[in-house]
Amino acid sequence: MFTSKPPKIIFSTFIGLLISSNSVSATHYGGSPSFKKGSIRESRGSGIFSTTKHSSSSSSSTRNHRYDPYANFLRLHYEEIQEQVAQGGGPHVEVIAKFNNCPDLMRSETNLALSTNYRKLFETRSNPDALQRAIREVIQENDKLRNNCEISKNII
Repeated sequence: MFTSKPPKIIFSTFIGLLISSNSVSATHYGGSPSFKKGSIRESRGSGIFSTTKHSSSSSSSTRNHRYDPYANFLRLHYEEIQEQVAQGGGPHVEVIAKFNNCPDLMRSETNLALSTNYRKLFETRSNPDALQRAIREVIQENDKLRNNCEISKNII
């Protein structure tokens, strides 16, 4: 009779651990188990919708921009660029100036030229390729920008 108690104690302890195992997780490098720290599945804001929330896509039949960082930037941030051009500047407009090798001293001139030509830049709705061509035209038509910025040859 005395010999049957240890297996019952071990068995009941094992069952108790199994039942509580859904709230126990191991820690890195051996530490003691932690209770209810949460997981990726339980955390707020994770999942496929949070990682794709602010992305957009479009396609171009004229040119493959897969490895063109400037074209990808215009495509991914089209709405933000449109808003900042309407407001007269912002960080996305500064990046456009940098892609076109405009010096920092030309930042206000770039902001003014782009915002003045808002209709020209965004006359074709959600078309990053047309936006890229229009930005190039605006820079070439502005004497200060044409003389101080160096438009890359591979830009449309």
